[in-house]
Amino acid sequence: MNIESEIRNFSELSSIEQARFMTRFMYELTLEARNFYAPGGQQNIDAIKLRFINEIQHRVTRFIEQILIDDPSRPSNDVTLRLLLAPRTEKAIEGLMHAAYVRTIQAVA
Repeated sequence: MNIESEIRNFSELSSIEQARFMTRFMYELTLEARNFYAPGGQQNIDAIKLRFINEIQHRVTRFIEQILIDDPSRPSNDVTLRLLLAPRTEKAIEGLMHAAYVRTIQAVA
């Protein structure tokens, strides 16, 4: 995935389209998070990965709000997209972020 082209593509969207894109990304990320806990009573939880996903959701949901209220202090698209798509040492996290992002592109196209 080419981060620079993803930043360009995202930046070309209207504010409403950007908010919709990021909202869909949040939905797709919740699907990825399901891989880190088992359904049912006794659960093996990967707390580190779930905490990472929670932190991403915290930042991106705030970013969505800032888009919708046209907050001039919001992080740049560049910073936010790099947060989502940057290479990571933890390849499982990198993989889930990219999987959620690709499904988001497919869903909003």
